[in-house]
Amino acid sequence: MGADDPRVLIADGDAALRQQLCSALLGFDVFADSVGTTHDALERLAGDRYGVVVLDVALAPGDVERVIAAIANTPVRERPVVLVLAANPEAARSLDVEIVQIVLRRPVNFPQLVDVVRSCVKDSRGRGASAARGNGDSLRS
Repeated sequence: MGADDPRVLIADGDAALRQQLCSALLGFDVFADSVGTTHDALERLAGDRYGVVVLDVALAPGDVERVIAAIANTPVRERPVVLVLAANPEAARSLDVEIVQIVLRRPVNFPQLVDVVRSCVKDSRGRGASAARGNGDSLRS
């Protein structure tokens, strides 16, 4: 994995899930940062660029909409793929569908979660290569 390969931000209140997901992704040469609060997620998003964001809809202190808004303020070509985890999928319905691409129901099937995140990383790599070649029109908006 090169220096320009996308990183994953895991923003989830479940420390065990964050650790397991980071470890599983590392086994596939996918590097991830993890945070347990919306405040920390906003700090990471302000300071680093991510290809994929895994976001718990119930992330404390409960203002996940601010995280979505921060991503929405990112230029379209630089936006990460956003995967939301929700115990109640209804809770994710109010989130911006232009930003949130995937919603997975809790409790998550862990192998499925790893596969979905890996697939999103591959997609993010492809989008980055298209943008670098100047083919931005083929990007999802």
